[in-house]
Order: sequence, then C-alpha cells, then structure tokens
Amino acid sequence: MSGVGRLVPQAAMAMAVLATVGGGWLGWGHWRAQPVHDELYVTQRGQRMSVDLPDGSRLQLDAATRMEALLYRDRREVRLVDGQVMFNVHSDAERPFDVLAGHTRVTVVGTRFSVRHAQTGVDAGKTVVQVESGRVRVAQMGSMSAAVELGPGMAVTADEQGRLERTVSVAPNSVGAWRAGRVSFSDTPLSQALAEFERYGETRLMVRDPAVAAMRVGGSFDLREVGTFAQALPLMLPVKLKKLDAATEIVPVR
Repeated sequence: MSGVGRLVPQAAMAMAVLATVGGGWLGWGHWRAQPVHDELYVTQRGQRMSVDLPDGSRLQLDAATRMEALLYRDRREVRLVDGQVMFNVHSDAERPFDVLAGHTRVTVVGTRFSVRHAQTGVDAGKTVVQVESGRVRVAQMGSMSAAVELGPGMAVTADEQGRLERTVSVAPNSVGAWRAGRVSFSDTPLSQALAEFERYGETRLMVRDPAVAAMRVGGSFDLREVGTFAQALPLMLPVKLKKLDAATEIVPVR
C-alpha cells in the first residue's frame, strides 16, 4: 500500500506537467493562428483607394470593391469579395501571399498583378488574374492539381466554381488599366459593358430589348466619358439612341 501511496503523487505531478505543457502548446498554437492585422476595405461607386499594408505591400482598389486583408505571423491573405484590386506584393518567402476570390486561390511571394472578382460588369461572377511582373500560381480552391503558373503578360479566367480556362497573353502595361481610367471590351455583351460603366457612376443609359442587350461591343474607352461611348454605339451596332425624360434608351434600328 505504501508503494502505491508513493506513486499516486508522482503520477499526479506528471499529469500536471503534461497538462501545463499541453495547455502551453495549445495556447501558443492559438496565438500563432491569430492575425496581427485584420481590416476590411470598401470603396463606393466611382471611388478608388490606395492601401499600404503593414508588411510593405501596396494595394490599389478600384471602384465598388470590397476586400478583407489578414496578415498572420506565417502567411498573408486577402479575401476579395467584390470588385478588382491591383497588387504590388512585398517579397517575403517566409510568408506567402494568397488572394482568395470566389472559388479561386492566387498564391504569390512578390510581384505586381491584378485580380478581378466583380458581381456586375465584364466577366460578372468570374475571377480574372493578370500579371504585370513576377509569377503567381492560380488554382481552384481546395485543389492544386489543375493549378497554372502565370508570368509577366499572362492572364487566366476562372469560372464561378473556380475552374480555370485557358491562359491568354496580355500586354503587361495594360494590366490594371482601370487605374488610368480606361476600360477595354472584347466581344463583350452590351449589357455587361453598361454595367461596367455603372460601377463608376450613373450612366442614364438603359436597354430593354434582350436582343440589343446581347449585342457585342469592343474597343478601349475612357471610364469618365460614358457619353462618348454612347455616341459610338450607333457606329458599332445597328442601334440608335432614344431620348427619354430622365434617361437614354438604346433601341434597335428598325
């Protein structure tokens, strides 16, 4: 009995030590999992914003954009909910930088690239990644098997489920053209083109005919000159502008 009596305090002490160590480990893990920076950034229609993150990265938010930036001790993460952002990521091999947009993940160490994930306008609901310099890896969330790597002058679009389309070439100096107040359309439905202009301000342009809304437009335009875009439409499409009291309707030529 006396031997057992001596073992009980020793076992209790060992368990106490394990509990202390285990609790410390869990506490350390919890501490490490907490972001050191967590902030939500939102721009309104027609507004742009430049953001300097504490890690040295610089972000430029386009109009009607909503994103959350989280910086952890071992990684960096931006969650793009809506809109588009131009990233100039500070290189830090110890802390990879991920952009989560819909069902798409973009991973980078240090580069300049643009990510668009807008709910309206061109490619609504899709995610478009364009690289100006450096390299990024783009993959469907939760799957790296179909990941693609993009270098300067390369771009890829992911559908609403994060499935990647084929990569295409873009002019590096055209990446993030919205920063200079320009937008480019290529075989874009007129309805999407108008919605894109609406992200920056009220256009007072309307389309009620589905056939007109589906007509395709192309070209590069100044986002601040929607009137110039409207005047160009009859030159590109079989449509005309019909003046109403508070708006202009785009109607087919009969």
